[in-house]
Amino acid sequence: MKYTTQVTIARPRAEVIGAFADSGNYGAWMESLVHMEVVEGAPGMVGTKTRLTHKMGKREIVMLETITHREDPSLLTATYEADGVWNQAINRFEEDGDNTRWVMETEFKCKGVMWLMTTIMPWMFRKQTQKTMHAFQAYAEKQTEAS
Repeated sequence: MKYTTQVTIARPRAEVIGAFADSGNYGAWMESLVHMEVVEGAPGMVGTKTRLTHKMGKREIVMLETITHREDPSLLTATYEADGVWNQAINRFEEDGDNTRWVMETEFKCKGVMWLMTTIMPWMFRKQTQKTMHAFQAYAEKQTEAS
């Protein structure tokens, strides 16, 4: 399953990328994140692997994030692996005047029950991606206003 989502952030690209690339701030805008641990590499760099633990409802989901590609200041690609799920997120940050357009191309490959979920309710995945993007948008706009 593949889809593209986007949001416009009322901040210059350099500020947006600074906020996005700082993995120490993930918890400030990823409401489901309960724990994060770098297991290999330096945060934000290609090849870095980070274990992310999310609480979704009553379930705890542990996933491995791997930074696979980075072209400063406009592109960051990462994969996320969890039980039965492989997900790639290609994040593009485009200048739009004084704003930044964040475009995320998302791909999911799933097995078992998760494959069934992508087949029956693909909208649920897109909705969660959009929710996360809007949370980051609010965080980035508020954070950079305070600076």
